[in-house]
This record gives sequence, structure tokens and C-alpha cells, in this order.
Amino acid sequence: MDSGGQGNSQTRLKVALVAMPWPIFNRPSVQLATLKSFIAASSEGIRVDTWHPYLEVAKILGNDQYHAISQNIWISEALYGAICFPEQLQSQERLVAAQLRKTNLPGPFDFVGVVAKLVDHLGVWSRKIDWSSYDLIGFSVCFSQLLATLAAVRSIKALHPGIPVVLGGSICAPQVGISLLMAFPEVDYIITGEGELPLLQLCRVLAGDSDKLPDRVYKANRQEVPSKNLGRHLIQHKDQSTVFRQSDQLKDLSCLPAPDYRDYFAELKTVFNDQPFIPELPVEFSRGCWWGKCTFCNLNLQWTGYRAKSALQMINEIKTLTARYGTLDFSFTDNVLPVAEAKLFFAEMADTPCDFRFFAEIRVDQRGERLAAMAAGGLTMAQAGIEALSDSLLRRLGKGATVFDNIALLRDAQEMGVDLDGNLITEFPGSTQTEVDQTLEALDFVLPFRPLVTASFFLGLGSLVERDPKQYGVRRVGVHPNIKRIFPKSILSNHNFLILGWQGDRQQQKKLWQPVVDRVEAWGRFHRQRRNRRLPPLTYRDGGEFLIVRQELPDQAIFHHRLRGLSRRIYLHCRETKDLAELEKDFPAQNRERLSAFLADLVRKKLLFSMGDKFLALAVHSHGR
Repeated sequence: MDSGGQGNSQTRLKVALVAMPWPIFNRPSVQLATLKSFIAASSEGIRVDTWHPYLEVAKILGNDQYHAISQNIWISEALYGAICFPEQLQSQERLVAAQLRKTNLPGPFDFVGVVAKLVDHLGVWSRKIDWSSYDLIGFSVCFSQLLATLAAVRSIKALHPGIPVVLGGSICAPQVGISLLMAFPEVDYIITGEGELPLLQLCRVLAGDSDKLPDRVYKANRQEVPSKNLGRHLIQHKDQSTVFRQSDQLKDLSCLPAPDYRDYFAELKTVFNDQPFIPELPVEFSRGCWWGKCTFCNLNLQWTGYRAKSALQMINEIKTLTARYGTLDFSFTDNVLPVAEAKLFFAEMADTPCDFRFFAEIRVDQRGERLAAMAAGGLTMAQAGIEALSDSLLRRLGKGATVFDNIALLRDAQEMGVDLDGNLITEFPGSTQTEVDQTLEALDFVLPFRPLVTASFFLGLGSLVERDPKQYGVRRVGVHPNIKRIFPKSILSNHNFLILGWQGDRQQQKKLWQPVVDRVEAWGRFHRQRRNRRLPPLTYRDGGEFLIVRQELPDQAIFHHRLRGLSRRIYLHCRETKDLAELEKDFPAQNRERLSAFLADLVRKKLLFSMGDKFLALAVHSHGR
């Protein structure tokens, strides 16, 4: 690896940082690249090389098969689980067979054959790198990477047992990370929480500059549970949540240089020399979540609070990465963008001559003019926390949004050319038939928009539901049944997991939500089978004194509706959610009976969404398309 320009010319300590499968292969690891650039900026003679063996695995399996596997955590973990725990092979294979029915994996899948390829790759990869030249080997462990990492650690340790290994990453949240030391003796250190300062301090210890193990770095001790001293770094809240003290992480993100992706590009050139592609670079605008009220979420266990870079820092980072690597595609890793700084950032991007493309996770209130400004600045793909199409369910999920908010975002994203993805959470404990019926009714009206996907509720360690299960109808919490199929009992007794099993009304919920799953699948089929995908299924063209609305419905001829004069003005007025009282006030010439009849007719034709006495226009402006 080319690690030129790292701090002092004299290397005092050499560190390898590794990201095992299954990250998206056309994206480098932002975790490794950020740690590398931060350590280099410390100017303490510490050299960091980063390794991305998932590139080689993608080449061996084929891009399509690799990508499909990477989208399913159970298949991902079971494949390397067969290497780590071959005694579980039969149950792992059965688990994968069950999961395959839920995926779009291309072609037949040979579980044993794929495992054999992973074994062969691991053997070759662990021998071709001179691990003996390193003083520390670190692994970034996020979702789907635990058992791939363990397999790699075991393979390297078999060759070089004396080299210390440290694990960190989002999966090493306090309750989980600490238990890794007890379950897996191959691991020497665990970093819980944010990695920059603890890793730098651990390097100082290994270099002999300090004899005190840094905060949040835990060393294997086979005689006692290493979480004994964890409490001094945590604050416990009344709701049983635990967070890191502010002093244990970077005070702000202004000290972070641009991530260093040079090693990834060097590997990419070697591995995909016959199939070159231009990667999409992950970038980090913020850490944490300023909302923090979603009851099902456990994505922010590794840090405290919300911190964001300034718009200027983010702009300079994008310019640096563009010039250095010759790419225009970027993916924000944030759980949620900083509102004010993101506005400034996208405004600046809109004024640049570069044709940037950005992906970001957004909240549903980032629609209308705000979304238009982001789209003008290069936002072409987004993920939104839709989660539900029932107001009562949205409240219990803690989303702080309404069904009208969600539908308006789906419409606006389609109109502005932003490919918007989102989930509908099914089987949330305590869901009612009324909430399912409300969801089914709303699904009839969102048919024209980019389809969502259903995601069965899972109980996450550290989520609000897990902290107070009785409030949500969860009677018992334990090991997830799929985890039991992957891991042997000896591990289950010593290790905590981020995904938990639970007992309550699960079977009832599964039956209750099946019609929603079926309807969403039909929604996807409708869009896949459309002949003209360039034109959205429900659009309008404005003729000044009239509108022409074009509408596609499943298995029907295309409809055209003409709205003249006052009808046009009322429909356009409903581009923002309006209640009947507002409409009566804004259009006093219309009596209530005639206005209600007109609105009801538009609702019947699925041109207008209605709930109670509120209304929202659904057609997107085609702008002449």
C-alpha cells in the first residue's frame, strides 16, 4: 500500500486497518479512510495501511451475486459462519435457503460452493500480505461484517499469533463490543464508540509513549468480565439508555481531514484491472442524529449527541476528493443531514460547474422548496424514514411525521427527479387491524410513486422498544432465532448481539401485515411492467386556464382528465395539504356541498389523497414531458 505523506518521515509504528466483506464493493470504507487521515495528521510517525479484501470477494463471486448477498445480513453472516463454526453448517445452510426466498439473488445459489470460494480466498489473502511488518492490525466491524472479521482474525493469528488485533466499529457498541472479548479469545483489544482518539492513544501505548490503556479501549482478560470498568465512561439515563461521556469523543468534527482513499484505489486497480469502474465515495457530514426519537432505532449507540461539519468544510472536502480521485459521485453516510449547513452546502454545489451526484438520508420534512434546492445541488438519490402510512403507527414509531408528510415527499421526490427509497415497517408489536387498513388504503393512492419496500420489525439492542419492552407489548427478549442457527451455544452464552429475538404478538402481526406485503409487491410489479418508465404514472401539464392530468392504472387504458378554471385552481391549491375549512375560506364562491362533491370525485379517481377532512394533490408536474 502507498502510504506516502503520513506524518514524520520516520515510521515508529505500523498499523493495518481492514474492512472485510460485505460493504458495497464500489464504495471504499469511509471508516478506514477517516482513521488513516486522522492518524496521519497527528504527525507521530504512525503509518497506516488500509486493506479492502471485499473487492477481491466481489471479483470472485461476481458483482451481482456479491451485491445480492450484501443486502441480507443473515446470508452474509451465515456464509462466514460456516467457516468459523463448521459444526453449525446444516442449520446455517437451512437459514440461507429460507432467506434466499426473500432476495433477488441472480441464478442458483450453491451454499457449499460459495463457502469454499470464501475459504480459498481467505487462505490466499491472509498469506499474501506481510502481516509480520505490522505492530497492530485493526478491523472495522459494521453490520454483516462480524463473522467475516472473525474468520480473518483467526486466519492471520494462525500465521502470526503475536500480533495484536483490535476491533472497532458500529457493531462494537458497549454491550456488544465488550462481550466480543469474552466470546472470541483471538481478539486482543476492543474499541467501543468513536474510534479516532482511542486508536491514536492505543498506538501511543504500543509505541511505548504511554503505559495507560486509553479510555474505551478494552484488553482481553480471561479471568474477569472486562466490562467491570465500563461504567466510568458511560452516563446512564432514567430510561436505561447509556451514552458515552462527551470527553470520550472528538469535541467537534472540524479536526477531521478529508478521508484518504488511496489504498482502496490501488487495490481497485489491481483487482478490477479488466473491469474498471468509477467508485462512489462515501463522505461524512455529521455523526449522530439530532432527532433521536425513533423507537425502533439503534443506529447511534457508538457516540453521544449530534455533531456536524460546517458547510465550508464539507464543500472543501468534496472539492479535494473530486480533484484527487476524479469522481463526481458521493454518498453521505449520515443518519440525518444538518439542516442549516446542508442548505448552504447544496446552494454552493448548485453554483459549481461540476455535475455532482449525491446520495443522502433525509427526513420527510425535507420536501418542497427544500428538496428542490438539494436536487439543484446534485441530490439524485435519497433514503427517507417513511416507515409507516398510518398516523397512529407513526406516532408509536416516534417519527414526528404524518401520512400526509410522507406522501407529499414521495410526490415531490418524483417530480424533482430524486430517486427516493424507503421502508414500510411491518409487524411492529401492538399494531392494530385499523393501522393495517389505513396502510392499505394509503397504498392505493401512492401507486404512482417510486415503490417502497416492506421491512419486518426487528428488535434492536439499545432501542427505545428494547429499553421498555412492556410498553410496546414485548413480553420476553432473548437471542434471535437466526443467530441461534449461525452461532454455537458456547458463543451465545458469552456474547451480546445488536439484533434480538422477542416474544409477544409476533405470529398475529405476521398474519395481520401479510396483505400489506402483498400489496407492496404488486406496487413494485406495476412499476417494473410499465412500458414508458421515463414518464411518471400520474402527471399534469398546465395550460394556464386548465390542467391535463395523465394517469396510468394497473391493467387499464391510460386516462386523461381535464380540470378547467376553478377546478384547476383548487387542485393546484391542494399541492400543499389543505383541510376543507381552508378550502372554503380560500374559494368562497363554492358552497360546501359542491366543493365537497368535487373533492370526493378527485379522491375517487385517485387524483387526490384524503384523510378526514384533509386533502393533498398527487399528480406531479411533467414540465412538458
